[in-house]
Amino acid sequence: MRIKATRADWKVLEMSQPHKIDFSIPFTEEQFEELTCGLIPEEMEDKWFIFFEEDWLYFHRSWTGTMTYKLRINRYEMEKEYSIKEFWAERDDTIYSNTDDTKDIQIVLLLIANGLLGLDYRELYASYFLKSEKDALITWSTFGRLFFS
Repeated sequence: MRIKATRADWKVLEMSQPHKIDFSIPFTEEQFEELTCGLIPEEMEDKWFIFFEEDWLYFHRSWTGTMTYKLRINRYEMEKEYSIKEFWAERDDTIYSNTDDTKDIQIVLLLIANGLLGLDYRELYASYFLKSEKDALITWSTFGRLFFS
């Protein structure tokens, strides 16, 4: 069993200009348990710190501590079903330059799949988004070892 990441494990900053994104995806009870473990960076090449607290899954850049995303997970415990209820992304362009909701969804899905659930979607992601050396550099900057190890 993995050690659960907590807010106290890393430097964390709040969002300055949160932007709500309309998106939901279901999770099984087992997947939800994996999500709540989060992710603690071990090396400089680990770009994300992720932790779960009071129904929220927080995504922080490891080097700066800036919160880029936060997801509120809705729990339907009677049916043992879970889903994203709210999805927020940073929109302060001095902190985070992306303004494309679809790109944010793609990034979060890869972080959840590869980083938290241990599912390997790198090849699928690469087939859509890695078309040049510049794309590879952007992907390294975004995901680090999570993508290239």
